[in-house]
Amino acid sequence: MIRKTSLVLGIAAVHFIMAKIIVAFTMQMGMFATGNDRAAESMGRFMVEATRVLYFPVITLSLYSRNWFPGNWLLVPVVVNSLLWGIAIYGLIHCLKRVRSR
Repeated sequence: MIRKTSLVLGIAAVHFIMAKIIVAFTMQMGMFATGNDRAAESMGRFMVEATRVLYFPVITLSLYSRNWFPGNWLLVPVVVNSLLWGIAIYGLIHCLKRVRSR
């Protein structure tokens, strides 16, 4: 039980860190994605889509998350989102192991 919980928390921590890093990079790409540079434009679009995927479902589906969670309280739904991803990825790993063992 402890191993499962620590694995879920580890996956959630990696997801949380990746989500924060990708948002920082996406914000920085906004400065470079202007003009006629197609590579920067493509990278900017990729970063926006990666942000949408990492923040799905909790943050993506809440339209007023800044109003509901002002300031640093916005980290609460981000942590919940990362925990959901951790549980989902752990479940996927567990299911794949069961299918592979048959």
